[in-house]
Amino acid sequence: MEGFKALPVKFSTKSVASHWLFCKEHTVREKNESKPAGRTLFIVNVPPYCTQDSLKNVFSKCGEVNAVYFHQKPTAGLPPQEESAFFPKHPPVKGFKVAYVVFKKPSELQNALNLSVTEPLVLSSKKSPIICGVRKWCEEYNARIPDPEAVQKDIDQFMEKFDLNAAKEAELEKQAMEEDNEGWVTVTKRGRKPGFARKESVGRQILAKEKKKRSKKELQNFYTFQIKESKMKHIIALRQKFEEDKKKIIALKQSRRFKPF
Repeated sequence: MEGFKALPVKFSTKSVASHWLFCKEHTVREKNESKPAGRTLFIVNVPPYCTQDSLKNVFSKCGEVNAVYFHQKPTAGLPPQEESAFFPKHPPVKGFKVAYVVFKKPSELQNALNLSVTEPLVLSSKKSPIICGVRKWCEEYNARIPDPEAVQKDIDQFMEKFDLNAAKEAELEKQAMEEDNEGWVTVTKRGRKPGFARKESVGRQILAKEKKKRSKKELQNFYTFQIKESKMKHIIALRQKFEEDKKKIIALKQSRRFKPF
């Protein structure tokens, strides 16, 4: 199994079918304090219904489990931390996944690697039950209807943090626009007269106006060769117009609609 140890598990004591977890010691070049080498167990083929509590309960017989992390794919980092419980920025881990079980001591990791079982390990127990079926759907539905007071509190905290960061940025820009010891002033996006942020459409309009101003300032037919070229183009245009008028007159004569007077 390319260094992996196979462990059979099943959903509950009543389940007949079993599932296989494949685990080995977590060893990567990129170090992470939350997933220390020598104390972290890497597990693949984790079923969708498996939870962190159930996995922690299964490996608690090997020793004290400090943390359990779920990822969609193997990674040395940690799962993204959500700032808000009501407005998540990252999608939840769904389907089959990988897990990292962090033990307190290195000896406890070795206990997990040397674990031998005669019967499949049970994931759902009284200590850590896995909710499924209609009950799970009801809880997911109720979770989509949050408490208005809790949502308002979360929004107020976010806006307070946003206003604080905006005030800090404004103060830093104000300090940057002040003259230094040599008399230099740093130009920022706000300028001396701060206003609204420039959008892409506004930028295009400004560029179009500048181009129009430059075209008015350009001197037309300033050099001798430019004057000659303009005269030649004018003569060619007159000759072309004359030929077109002759053709029109001939066409009118042929159609007998020519009325010179």
